[in-house]
Parts: sequence; structure tokens; C-alpha cells
Amino acid sequence: MNTATKELKLHPKIYQKLMLLYIIILAVYGSMYVYSGLFFLFTNFAICFFISTALYIDFNEPKFEKIINFWIQISATYAMVISIITLGWGYGFELFLLELIGVCYVSPMKNLFIKFMLPSLQLILFIVLYFTFGDQDIKYGSPTLQHISFLFCFFMIAIKFIVLQDSHSNTYAMDIIATQNENISYKNIAEIDYLTGLYNRAPMNEIIEQNFKMLSNKKIKSLAIILCDIDNFKSINDTYGHIFGDIVLSKVAEILDNKISKFGKISRWGGEEFLAIIPAQNIKRSIQIAESARVAIHNANPNKVPISATFGLLYIEDAIDINQAISLADNLLYRGKNQGKNQVVSEKYESNKR
Repeated sequence: MNTATKELKLHPKIYQKLMLLYIIILAVYGSMYVYSGLFFLFTNFAICFFISTALYIDFNEPKFEKIINFWIQISATYAMVISIITLGWGYGFELFLLELIGVCYVSPMKNLFIKFMLPSLQLILFIVLYFTFGDQDIKYGSPTLQHISFLFCFFMIAIKFIVLQDSHSNTYAMDIIATQNENISYKNIAEIDYLTGLYNRAPMNEIIEQNFKMLSNKKIKSLAIILCDIDNFKSINDTYGHIFGDIVLSKVAEILDNKISKFGKISRWGGEEFLAIIPAQNIKRSIQIAESARVAIHNANPNKVPISATFGLLYIEDAIDINQAISLADNLLYRGKNQGKNQVVSEKYESNKR
């Protein structure tokens, strides 16, 4: 199961967005400190600003997200702490400190000690700062500046959480899509014969049922059921080995796929036998398709070994039981085997003659 169901995951580029927000915050407060004459705080924020900008420009690939996240955590914690110590409680920096704990928790850091130790230290800092500076009078600025700063902090934190939620939603959607793709892949593995790349028997039965239902409902006028069996395959296996036998199976499957799939569906029915179903073609065209495949197989000569195949083709225009139709096509196939192999034996099903 994808980790999106176990823990909050973030889109790979989210930390670049968080870094950009952090740079904006540093720039705004740096400007505020210059205006207020707090050059000590300005110097510290300016250093953080230039390092953050360099990281944002030079480390903009997802593989650097851990570095970016760690820098935001450490430098922002430092910047918030010195701001609270200098300006006191109530400017909104305490909100940033709490917000950093949440961001740290959803960070991609694999080291659980760091992942949980860092927010624990931030929480301890928050408590210590509250009891130390919570009742401290404003030393710099004014109540108006304090309110503006607090509102700006609240606004930026709200934006951060919107970005985080959007990232989580996108990532969760991507995980759902990935899970669906995995399920499709597993379904394909179950439906496709690993050696030939054709449908195996189970999905082909469903396809046959769908086509017979359309024939019964008059949505299509005809169906051709084609059974193909490689001639003398046991002898090929015994003479040249099973590896070469697999080569022959793959080659015949490739030819059948090239010749038939554009008109209908083809499957490996079992062993060296293949079954195809071709809807909405007249009997002459259906026979031509089967004959084209037979000739291509006869001319294939894999590793200069002659091969051939026999085909039984039942053409249907009237409703008929599926098992009966396949059985009749099988009879036509073995009639061809008994008549010398390497041929297409066809017949039109007529219910009034049965």
C-alpha cells in the first residue's frame, strides 16, 4: 500500500515553494528592521535571506529537498528566537515557531531521531520563550507595528498551510493514480500470456462472450471463430528442445498478431493452440485473413527450421452456443490435420442443418 495512506506526503517541489515564502518573510522583516533601526536583527535576517536565495537558485531539484527543509528549520528557528528575544512576545514570531514544528513533522527526513528531536527542541524553546518573554513590555516599535507584524505572520502562515494542503492533495491524487496503474499492470500480467504477449484463455472467454452477445442482439452481422494449431509441435520440441519451441511459439504468435489483431482479437488458447475471433467480416474476407496468417507462418522458417500451422474457421451469422461454436471450429481444425496439415479448413454454420 502506498505511503500516502500511512503518513502525510508532500509533492517533490513543495520545499521550493516553502523556501520562496521564507525568502519573502525574511525580506519583509528585514525591511521592517531597517525602518525601525534594528540593524542587529536586520544583519541576521539579511544573512539568512542571501543564503536562502542562493539555495533557492542553485538547489532547485527535488533531490535537494532535505537540504532545503533542514535549512528552513534551523535558520527560521534561529531568526524567530532572536526576534522574540529582542522584540518580545506578540509580534507573531511565536506563531511561526509553532508552524515550523508542523512543517518539520511532514518533512522527508528519514532520520527519525532528527525528525522528532528537532520539533521537540522547538517546542521546548517555545515554552521557555513564553515564560521568559510572554509578559515583556514592547521595547521597540509601537503597538501598531506589533499588530501589523502579527497580522502579516498570521497571513503568511495561512498561505503556507494552503500550499501544504494543496501539495498533499496533489500527492495523494498522484498516489491514487500510481495505485491504479499498478492494479492495471497486475491485471495485464494476469490477462496476458508471458511468452507470446497475447491474451490468455480467461480474458479471451470474456471477449468471446461479448461478441456472441452482440451477434445475438444483432449489433454485428457475423463472427468468425478461428482455431490455429502449430503442426508437429511435439516433434519440434523433441528434436530442437523446448527453448527453440518457445521461439516457434513466439514467432507464430507475432505473425498471428500482425495478421489478425487489426480485424479482431487473438489469444493463446493453450499449449501450441491459438484462438481468434473476427467480427463483422464476410466469409471470404475471414478466410483470406486466416490464409494470410497461414502463408506467413509457412514462410517464417525460424532458425531455418520449416514450420507450419493448420487452421479451423467457423463462420457464424446465427445465434449459437459458444462451446458448440468452439467445438465445431476444433473439428474443422482436426479435419485439416487429417487432410495433410498446413491448410485452412472453413465452414459456414447454418442452424437449419443442425
